[in-house]
Amino acid sequence: MADQRSSEAGAATIAIRMRYRGEERTTELPLTQDMIGRLALEAAFRNVQIGELIGELIVGLLKEDLLQTTLAPKEPEEDKMPP
Repeated sequence: MADQRSSEAGAATIAIRMRYRGEERTTELPLTQDMIGRLALEAAFRNVQIGELIGELIVGLLKEDLLQTTLAPKEPEEDKMPP
């Protein structure tokens, strides 16, 4: 599904570069057109730029210690059909 998102027309990727104690790590987050629209709407509602909103979201994730959970790859869902 991630491959589908990144190849979707109009899709974008946000790269987050973090530097800590001299070590640098970059994580790319693919965004669908729908995700971009949601971010734009939320940013407009808050009267901030999309980049500012993304920064606020990252800070919130860090404060709640949810960044690794958010960036972790999702496990595929198994079919839950009754036997």
